[in-house]
Amino acid sequence: MTGYRSDISFEYACGMCLIQLGELAGRISDDTAVKNPSVSWRSIKAMRNIHAHDYGHIDYSIVWDTLKNDIPELRMKLSEILDE
Repeated sequence: MTGYRSDISFEYACGMCLIQLGELAGRISDDTAVKNPSVSWRSIKAMRNIHAHDYGHIDYSIVWDTLKNDIPELRMKLSEILDE
């Protein structure tokens, strides 16, 4: 988490990216979501809601784990979906 919590601009930028991902996940059609259950659409939207509405209760260790591990995995899954 080095750098993430010590650089407020980076922290805010990461938060905005999570909000944008959640907004986009909310626009995925039900058909696409059902066909791609390996993507946790609900979790993506939930992370967005926390950052947008409940920011006083953000668990930064979870956010950092999401940024380092889940986002790269999500990118790969979405690339596979787009390639189909």
